[in-house]
Amino acid sequence: MNTLKDLIISLKSRKGESTGTTKRGAYWRVAEPVKIRTYGGDGIGQSAPNHKHLLEFRHFRTGEVRAIIHIVSYHQNGSYSGGGDAWHDVSDILDCSTIEDVIVALKGQKIGSDSEYSVNAYSDSFEGELSSLLSGFGLPDSSPAPDDAP
Repeated sequence: MNTLKDLIISLKSRKGESTGTTKRGAYWRVAEPVKIRTYGGDGIGQSAPNHKHLLEFRHFRTGEVRAIIHIVSYHQNGSYSGGGDAWHDVSDILDCSTIEDVIVALKGQKIGSDSEYSVNAYSDSFEGELSSLLSGFGLPDSSPAPDDAP
């Protein structure tokens, strides 16, 4: 069974100009980022910032593949605490061989180093969008059920 990383490599998405550059070098996005969680206020006036987590897959010039959660936080007052962008590496999901395995791995991820202020990286509300993206890569939904095996 192929892993998510194997499937991403087989897509051969490193064509044309790179998407961006990090300290690891130039990379191409394998697909458009998919939303996996939103929370907070509406980011207007006295309300809390609006936060959303976007999962993206990057294939670097070197051949390295990374899975990143881009945390986008918005508040109309740019200097308001909690606004801005952050990134969280979840490349351990690249070893998964089913969509079910990816979801289980994401459910175990927390954003933030302080347990008092950490938040879940993923919400089941976005399972459909995530499953659609991953099945488009060729990742199966799940392994066969234990009692279905011959």
